[in-house]
Amino acid sequence: MSDRTEKDQSGIAYGFGRHRGLLVDRNGIEEIVYGRVLLYLEKPDTDLIRGLAPRLSGVIVEEPVTPYAPEARALWSLPVPVLTGVRVDDSWLGHEVIVDFDAATTAPPPPAATELRLHAEVSDLAEAHEAGHLADGWSPLRAEDLRALPAAERAELWRFFAESGRPLPAIRYFDEPVGGPPAASFGRRGVRVLLPDAIDHFRALVAESPDDDPLVVLPMVSVRAEIAAFASATGGRWRLGLDIATPAAALGVADLVDDCHLLHVSTGDLAQHILVWDRTVRNDLLLPPDRLPHVVIQLVEWSASVAAARSLPCRVAVDLRPSAQLHEQLIAAGVREISCPAPLIRHWRHLLDRAH
Repeated sequence: MSDRTEKDQSGIAYGFGRHRGLLVDRNGIEEIVYGRVLLYLEKPDTDLIRGLAPRLSGVIVEEPVTPYAPEARALWSLPVPVLTGVRVDDSWLGHEVIVDFDAATTAPPPPAATELRLHAEVSDLAEAHEAGHLADGWSPLRAEDLRALPAAERAELWRFFAESGRPLPAIRYFDEPVGGPPAASFGRRGVRVLLPDAIDHFRALVAESPDDDPLVVLPMVSVRAEIAAFASATGGRWRLGLDIATPAAALGVADLVDDCHLLHVSTGDLAQHILVWDRTVRNDLLLPPDRLPHVVIQLVEWSASVAAARSLPCRVAVDLRPSAQLHEQLIAAGVREISCPAPLIRHWRHLLDRAH
């Protein structure tokens, strides 16, 4: 890592504001499928920059271009900011870098984090007890799981959460609403089925939470209109989080997170919907058992970067067996919090303890 001072990093900026992104060079740009990146070039190439502009948050150019040079006019006309006369350390490539175009300086990537916070997915009191002493928090509770419990057990479950010393869990809206079509009816699920009976049942379940300001997570969202429809049908009374389970939501997450309080990325759903393969049928080529598919981890990384830019909590649901390879993959994608089934919490905790 470079030990240059901020003074040594100053260059000549053509643009304003503070921008961040994954730093790539000319050769690496084609590997970035989703997200906005900072492009690093040895010499200014206005045609290349203009063509890639929709995918860029900014450009860093090693060769200095003074404001008196004829090329400066072309740089000012570009739709993204450019910083010239700055050479970055090669070890910065592939990491998130911040460029302050007002101060004409770059900031190196922060030290890599290796820790993961673990949130337990539970469906009943027994699972909550199983993971309670090892989990850092709780994943959103599925409304259909809550509804399946006797009222007395629901009350005891909420009491357990309240006394656990961790924030109360969110509640995810029905994935298969009461009176709705079966889950096998592809697409007609989650927030897309706002039947009055389902909303009434859901409202009653949320009312049982001791949280004064409950958080409700919406599954199967693809467009903002679906969020607005849910808010309208329920009177807009709750804080909302999003379950990123569709490719449309993963690709368009930056346009969905206004007024959002939690991103919950469901990697199992994403893998099935992106690769068009039934996840109940083994296929180690498409759905490797020891790591997330490459295209899925790219979408996870994009969601995590959007969440970081908006200071939103982001949790990634992973059902795979914990392993050092999976841990490294998640950390490299910017994931800092995961959700997993209660039985996997102790295995993740064991892996993380060994990593220290």
